[in-house]
Amino acid sequence: MTVLAKAMELGAAISQCEELKKVREAEQAMFTNPDARALIEEFQNYQQQAEFARARGLEPGSELQQSLRSVQDRMNENHLISGYFAAQQEFNQILRQVNQILHHAITGGGCVPGGCSTCGGSCED
Repeated sequence: MTVLAKAMELGAAISQCEELKKVREAEQAMFTNPDARALIEEFQNYQQQAEFARARGLEPGSELQQSLRSVQDRMNENHLISGYFAAQQEFNQILRQVNQILHHAITGGGCVPGGCSTCGGSCED
């Protein structure tokens, strides 16, 4: 089997992993909720304003920065949005572990002495 075929196999396995399913479910719940969706749109609006200011060589004003912090706080308090972020972090951890395993396999580094925490537990002591 070629490297590209193995990469397709890995991609297919990742697309079916439980962590990605949780991200997709959390994302759907978040975007179908009017309150969560409004918070996200408000955040994106403020973020665009800040980026526009930076593109003109200016720092976003204190009022805009305060508005951004306020909406971020409200997003963190929204259980659907915070649930999405938590699911995303779990999925990102899986991707980091996959990258570490690939790195060890490519460099021939093997496992580090003392355990497999760096490669997701796929090595044997």
